Amino acid sequence: MMRSVIRGAMAVAVALSLSAHAAEPKHGGTLTYTFQPEPPALSTIATTAVPVAIASTKIFESLLEYTGPDLQPKPGLALSWTVSPDQKVFTFKLRPGVKWQDGQPFTSADVKFSIEKIIKPLHARGKIYFGHLASVETPDPLTVIFTLDKPGPFFLKAFQPTEAPMFPEHLLASTDLTKFRQSDFLQHPVGTGPFKLKEWKKGSYITLERNPDYWKPGHPYLDQIVMRVIPDDNARVVALENGTVDLAPMNTIPGSSLALLQQDKKLVVSHDGAEALGPVAGLLVNLEHKPLGDLRVRQAISLALDRKKIAGIIFFGQAAPATNPIIAANPVYYDRSLKPYPFDPAKAKALLDQAGYPVKGDGHRFALDYAGLPYGSTWERLAEYVKLALGNVGIEVRLQNQDMGSWLKRVYSDWDYDLASTFLHDYADPSIVMEQEFASSAIQKGGTFNNAMSYRNPHLDEILAKASVETDTEQRRKLYFEAEQILHQEQPEIFLVDMFYTNVWNKRVHGLITNGISMYSNWDSVWKE
Repeated sequence: MMRSVIRGAMAVAVALSLSAHAAEPKHGGTLTYTFQPEPPALSTIATTAVPVAIASTKIFESLLEYTGPDLQPKPGLALSWTVSPDQKVFTFKLRPGVKWQDGQPFTSADVKFSIEKIIKPLHARGKIYFGHLASVETPDPLTVIFTLDKPGPFFLKAFQPTEAPMFPEHLLASTDLTKFRQSDFLQHPVGTGPFKLKEWKKGSYITLERNPDYWKPGHPYLDQIVMRVIPDDNARVVALENGTVDLAPMNTIPGSSLALLQQDKKLVVSHDGAEALGPVAGLLVNLEHKPLGDLRVRQAISLALDRKKIAGIIFFGQAAPATNPIIAANPVYYDRSLKPYPFDPAKAKALLDQAGYPVKGDGHRFALDYAGLPYGSTWERLAEYVKLALGNVGIEVRLQNQDMGSWLKRVYSDWDYDLASTFLHDYADPSIVMEQEFASSAIQKGGTFNNAMSYRNPHLDEILAKASVETDTEQRRKLYFEAEQILHQEQPEIFLVDMFYTNVWNKRVHGLITNGISMYSNWDSVWKE
């Protein structure tokens, strides 16, 4: 799950070659990686969850890439682009000779169709990225002109493979796009990327094969990428140790096993360069359900949770206490004056008493349904800890366990939860996470990773609206600091820890880049000894 791929101005993000030594790339071979859970689809239109993002970005591309060490836009499907001085007109020149994986040419008509018909209405962040889009013009097959009705200081960041993947108009023009998230196309996709779907055996593996008509000469190097579905934590560790899999990206391996794997001389264990992508883990709070609409109750829940324990024990040191939706690694927009809520069960009990929820005869004040995130043992441990910690202040927690599809439906479609564990990224720009999660305009059932808390704050809405079009960095910083302070006070989401993404790979793998985009790059330059 995800808040997308990069954080603008992330000074800490560095490019790190996974090569242990300089060597000439070679063609051929299969890279096998593992992740949990299995992606429900092969496009971020369905959901921006991490396993989907990793797999889909090998198939689908966008106009720009953000794979360099400076995390600045690089040519992708667009060769070049210009931005008007008022940041309202963005003109892209497309790369000639690009073909869809079925052999048809990629043109500006595909870009216009993708943005207007799919990305803007259906992507989790489409209405934010493209909310000020006034028109899309295609004067010729290789030119696209986007005109905004307001300045777009983060508009270029939209054109990443996870955020604005391009789709083939010729295959989808007659499709009922209102049902696109459930369409067969997302199970059998056609993109422009270096790899295309070969086979998907549900519950077992996904195999991608080399696209022989890929536009980048001599790429990709690999013949195949295989994603193996391995639900058991220990089995994933063993698969790395015995070489069955080559790569376990983005916290696929439980923190409890990292020390052991660090001793394995054929493996590398590192989160270097991925700090900028690390998400904020927390608890969504359904404000539509009593008693969670009471600020005192939310603050009590926050005070009842020991963030140092969560970071150190549950996440095995691969996290740090959080204060708000912006990760502390952000050097521009993170308000360092804010401090994590202290662990203070006594104060939590006092607030609950004040709110009118005394302990009853059964030892509980009230009960809450908790939708645990189905991402493996770390999240199971977090759910058990939350149950224990809240139980200590008199709140009964009823754990609900489900697969990824059911979790998404329960939380984002049905709002059938009281608390739900989640982790989300702050994307390319703070406006994205702020508007996606906390703006009242993002309150809607359906879709994924929107304001499923039903949080409404007109003053916050006003601040976010101003910040989204402010081109002066210092003024934007002040506005987002104010927004962070509001969220820290009101706790519509209980912000727990900043997560550190850890990648584990076999030293025979070369060419991967771990920076702010981490494992979402297209792997066209990856090769194996």
